[in-house]
Amino acid sequence: MDFWVSLFMMACIGAAAGWSASIILHGQGMGLIGSLVVGWLGAYVGQWMFDYLRIPPLSDWSYMGEFIYSLVGSFALLLVFGRMFIQQDSL
Repeated sequence: MDFWVSLFMMACIGAAAGWSASIILHGQGMGLIGSLVVGWLGAYVGQWMFDYLRIPPLSDWSYMGEFIYSLVGSFALLLVFGRMFIQQDSL
């Protein structure tokens, strides 16, 4: 597969996973850049978590497996560092 297509798909999957995690956990998004960063970092954290827990790799599932890695890792990141990314409105 072409490098640029792969990079574009990774950006789309990361943004979708980061956005989904922020909507599910906090009820609001973080914007495109925030979702992208959380999704990319979440992919690495998710991959590490699955390896650490000895869960069989999901790489055979192609992009769906990468989305699951990113989503699980994004959940973990937002649970730990969520207060830094999402600020509640002060009334």
